[in-house]
Amino acid sequence: MCNRCCQPVGCAPSCCEPNICYCIFDLESSVFDTRNVYRRALIELAASYNREVPEVLLLQVGVMATGEMAELIVRKCRIPVSWEHFLLQVNERASELIGNPPLMEGVERLVRHLKKCCIGMALISSSCEALYCQKIRGREAFFQHFETLVCADDPQLKQPKPEPDVYLIAMSRLGEADASSTLVFDGTIKGVQAASDARLKVVMVPEKGLPQCWSERAAVRLETLAQFRPEWFGIAPLSREAPPPRPKPKPRARSSLSQAQQESSEERETEGEGSEEGKEGEPGKKD
Repeated sequence: MCNRCCQPVGCAPSCCEPNICYCIFDLESSVFDTRNVYRRALIELAASYNREVPEVLLLQVGVMATGEMAELIVRKCRIPVSWEHFLLQVNERASELIGNPPLMEGVERLVRHLKKCCIGMALISSSCEALYCQKIRGREAFFQHFETLVCADDPQLKQPKPEPDVYLIAMSRLGEADASSTLVFDGTIKGVQAASDARLKVVMVPEKGLPQCWSERAAVRLETLAQFRPEWFGIAPLSREAPPPRPKPKPRARSSLSQAQQESSEERETEGEGSEEGKEGEPGKKD
């Protein structure tokens, strides 16, 4: 039996029940990977004030809400502006950098497969709805696979992660979803805590370098969603994109009889050609 804290990457959880009918995805850590965008924005803005953000601090703020992150950076790095102003700058710079972020590896194929399997899907985001619309621009057709959305400025949302509210709201909007039939995809520590507190099973795709012990509350930890196997949770397995190539047939070996016949035929043709050449080259006889 696997120890979830130290299980190999991609190891199927042994405690799962085959009854998943609904899935909830965190936009910023399981669909888009925008965590590095905020890291870059923080580093650039701190440098504009002649400050450097230590690596250990970047790892620490990676699991925080943006307001909490801005307050800690301003305080620890002694940036000479209010954390509210710094947060505004971070959000503006992040919006410029986000543009049209790439989808995480494996997520598009997985979402389309879940839709074919009639799995109800919800999306949660730590962004306000306006920023969410900016992030998905050009991919609206793909995001129509999700039945409901909970953004950071949703009027029903009172407490952000690590409180379970966002997942409870998303689950309630999926109709008959309950904790035993719902699976969460979240790559953040606070997201895993929030989902676990809502009694939901979690698939975690964390940032590289995150210690294994920080993901111990996840049902399974993966490096990318391309490693996810739906059958671990009782969902039909991913079908192959194309059938494997068929092996080429081996050439048939010719029998000794057919080989002899072929050689005899070739000899007759050669003799015939030689005979014709001889006739053409023979001098004419005098009467």
